[in-house]
Amino acid sequence: MVHGRKGMRLEAWKFAIYLFVPISASITFNDPRMQRICADYFQFLKYPANPNTDLKEQFEELQRKRIMEKEQRQQYADQVRELQERAKASRGEESLHENEVQLRKKSWFSWINRLTNRSSTT
Repeated sequence: MVHGRKGMRLEAWKFAIYLFVPISASITFNDPRMQRICADYFQFLKYPANPNTDLKEQFEELQRKRIMEKEQRQQYADQVRELQERAKASRGEESLHENEVQLRKKSWFSWINRLTNRSSTT
């Protein structure tokens, strides 16, 4: 603990904060409007479905949604597979093209390559 006048000020400041935070939270969240906003946002209250509703229709609707989601996933998988095949084909063409370009390209030290190629062929 810090002694003297500065230490007393620090302790008074900490004590004020310790009191201010819970009191201000109590005042803020005790407002009925704020409680309603928090209850709606965090969904503290969930009421069960009305017993008079037809559950068969709800189950059929859920089943239709699941079937539609499954079809959409299958279509997505087909599209991804097709894109991968196209990418693989284009990579094969690109690698051939890159090899041709590299063979045509001349570097600063191309004369060394020519010398080594000639000596290996003879």
